[in-house]
Amino acid sequence: EKDLELQAADEVWCAGDLGWGGPWASECIAHVRSAGWTTVKGNTDVWITGDPQTITADDDRLLMQSLASAHAVSADDARWLLDLPLGHSGAGSLLMVHGTPHSPFDAPMPDAPGSDFVPYEGKATLVVYGHVHRAFVRRLKDGSIVCNTGSVGFPNDDDTASYLLIDRHGTDLTLRHRRVAFDRAAAIAKARSVGNPIADLFLKNIGRQS
Repeated sequence: EKDLELQAADEVWCAGDLGWGGPWASECIAHVRSAGWTTVKGNTDVWITGDPQTITADDDRLLMQSLASAHAVSADDARWLLDLPLGHSGAGSLLMVHGTPHSPFDAPMPDAPGSDFVPYEGKATLVVYGHVHRAFVRRLKDGSIVCNTGSVGFPNDDDTASYLLIDRHGTDLTLRHRRVAFDRAAAIAKARSVGNPIADLFLKNIGRQS
């Protein structure tokens, strides 16, 4: 967050998935809530409350429920997460969602065919989403721009944390992905000390190259 403070942003938006992938769920949720950041609902924000939603396979449901139990999110935080909106619109025809404008449970990968991005067309001049945790910018057939923030806590495309800066000058927008190194060794050591399924998930992703 020190890097974010240096950017002196006027607003901070969070595209969901607050705490599922690591052993600090409650701390992450508390920080976002206390900071008052505009936040939309991600798929794991639903799962972390113990609600399986789109998970249908019995084994996957058992794993989800095990992870949700290990996170031990408070009842108050669970209500807050479930009450989060699917999307948020801002000035200058900007829309933020977690997955698609209709669901937090699916979203296209950066190299997906154009047909997969049709749900974003006509929604705003700029649509920002999360879910796939891979930073990219793409122009759609209707001239609008869709981009992914990347991920601060669970990046899938790089070993550094990623977030998106949007600079507005009149009607002009400049998009910049910030890449920030973090103490991977300390994060991995913390995860190993937890000793629950969340740590295993975190280590599989963050510790894959350590």
